[in-house]
Amino acid sequence: MGEPDATGPGVTLVAVDADRTRDALAGDLGGWRAGRGWPHDDTVHAFAFTEIGGRTWLVVDDSGVVVGEAGTKGPPSSRGAVEIGYGLAAPSRGRGIGTAAVRALVELLRRDPAIAVVEADVALDNLASQRLLERVGFSCVGSDDRELHYALELRSRPDVG
Repeated sequence: MGEPDATGPGVTLVAVDADRTRDALAGDLGGWRAGRGWPHDDTVHAFAFTEIGGRTWLVVDDSGVVVGEAGTKGPPSSRGAVEIGYGLAAPSRGRGIGTAAVRALVELLRRDPAIAVVEADVALDNLASQRLLERVGFSCVGSDDRELHYALELRSRPDVG
């Protein structure tokens, strides 16, 4: 962990390298403090994506405490798509932190020329996450019996020849 990678209104994203995820889970947050309820139930799962090429950032609120994480679930696909995930500790939900974190994450991903589209899957009953993605500019592009599929195009997809 080091310098913040992105900031937005009320939020800072701090990179966690794959070799530092265990340290973070053990409480070594590189000078940041853990907020109430963090780590939460999905934190270990979120950090595991670094083992398969995903990238993870701690979500730090404006009081300087870690309240969640956000990142990619793997490297960009050959068509330039990357799936994101995000989660906040329960006491930090409903305050706009998640929206600010996903906006900051999208801006980080926009800097990567290999990424043309950002995708996210949301459970059918997770209305808060659906609204968050829509506020950030994602569109629902499909569904199945469990999830809604969202996408946000960052740039024209590279031609595949």
